[in-house]
Amino acid sequence: MWVAGKTAGELTPSPRSIIDGSEAASVVDTSCLGRYGLSRFVVSLSVDAATAKRFTRTCRMETIWRRKVVPAVLVVTALIVLAHVVDSVRNDAQHTGVTLLITLILAFTVLAGRLALNLLHSRHHPKEVRGNVYIRGVDGETVKVWTSLNPTGAIKIIGG
Repeated sequence: MWVAGKTAGELTPSPRSIIDGSEAASVVDTSCLGRYGLSRFVVSLSVDAATAKRFTRTCRMETIWRRKVVPAVLVVTALIVLAHVVDSVRNDAQHTGVTLLITLILAFTVLAGRLALNLLHSRHHPKEVRGNVYIRGVDGETVKVWTSLNPTGAIKIIGG
C-alpha cells in the first residue's frame, strides 16, 4: 500500500486492523522507518496489541541505535584510527595487529547489532521511500475502507 508522504500524518485511520481486517484494533501513531533509522513521517494505523507493542519497541530501539550506538561507534573508530596512526609512526607491527583485530571485532559487532535490529521490525511497519510511505501486507478490505475515509489519491493499492 502506498500513502502520499505529505498527507501521511493527516489521514483518518481505518477502524479495521491493517494486519487481518479485524474490528478489535487499536489506533497507534507509528514513526516510519527511513533509510537511516526513523523518518519524519508519522502514520496512524489500526493494529492489534502485539503489533502495536512491536512498533513501539522498534521505534525505541531505532532511537537508541541512532542516538547512542552510532556516536559510540564513531568515537571508538576515531580512537582506533588514532592508535593505528601512532603505531604506524612508531613502526610497531605488534600493536598494528591488535588495532586491526579490534577493528574487525567492532565491525562484526555493529553488523550483528544492525541485523538483530532489522529482525525486530514488523513486516507491516511503514517505511518512507523518497518522500512517500509504503506499508506491506495490508489486508485488502482494510485498504478499501481506509481509502474511502480519506481524500482521493492519498492512499493507493500497489502490488498484488
